[in-house]
Amino acid sequence: MLAAATLILFVSGCAGGATTPGGPASVMPPSSAGVYHSGSWMSPEVKTAKALLYVGDPTGSPSYSGVIDIVALHGLQYKLVGQIQDDAMPEGMTTDAAGNLYVADLGVSTEGQAHGDIKVYPKGSTKYSRYIVPTHWVPNDIAVGSDGTMYVANIAPFAKFSPGSVSIYPPAASEPSRVLRLHNFQVDGITLHAQTNTIYISYQGNGSSGNIAEFKHSRGKAIDLGVSYAEPWGILEDGSDNLLALDGSGTVEVYSEATGKLVQQIPVPNGAAWETFNQKRSELFVSNFEQVEVLSYPAGKVLGSIDEGWSSENYPTGVAYWPPP
Repeated sequence: MLAAATLILFVSGCAGGATTPGGPASVMPPSSAGVYHSGSWMSPEVKTAKALLYVGDPTGSPSYSGVIDIVALHGLQYKLVGQIQDDAMPEGMTTDAAGNLYVADLGVSTEGQAHGDIKVYPKGSTKYSRYIVPTHWVPNDIAVGSDGTMYVANIAPFAKFSPGSVSIYPPAASEPSRVLRLHNFQVDGITLHAQTNTIYISYQGNGSSGNIAEFKHSRGKAIDLGVSYAEPWGILEDGSDNLLALDGSGTVEVYSEATGKLVQQIPVPNGAAWETFNQKRSELFVSNFEQVEVLSYPAGKVLGSIDEGWSSENYPTGVAYWPPP
């Protein structure tokens, strides 16, 4: 599995890439890009932008140098307006209405085991305001409730490859109030149903296929939806009681939360790893091991691509949009 391979690679301190087959994609032309740093603040454009896309870029080449790229969006035009240095392998990420960016880092180590971490960055800041190193688990994805509660998908225990779990952090807490467990190999992605606080996770079972489970109201035992797909990565709730599960080989699998029935399949050029909606949920941004594809939703039409010099050897990972839906 790709997610498992990623964890193995970066625990040993090596950088690598993944490629998946796919057709050519159209390119959205960027305006002139610029990166600005002034103390702990980015460019004024970051603080005043009406729409921002955050993109994790943990696989710097030729030497390791992880960053999170910040892109201002203006329709189908985009501009690089800032960067956050993050050498701990940023993966899943999200934002809240106040503009805070939440990042789950897998962690990188050249000797011994790598600790993952959770960082929270205020809007416009290159410095995190919160930093959590979980004691027992390696975080891979994160969702945030309107009250500031953090829901973290743990890919595996620290220093191990299996099984994964879900940690619940109350607002401002540095330790989880509870950890939700289920039979699995690794937990890859997590999403939150805003109205019910039910969380959904994408995970690998003992085989290589992807599965989805729910924890009603973020408590109790896992309820499996009974679906199966290849190479589980990110998962997202669409606000209409459907789940968008990403298949790394290049498909958005859309399932009904109520029945587990496959509603729709949306192809993504070159693969599908992490995803985020725009505020209206009319556009879907998907990182695909080469760049970020922009698709209409629910139609699934490719509208264009965002590419800030990434490649199959230096590919983007997690994506987050502000303002959130």
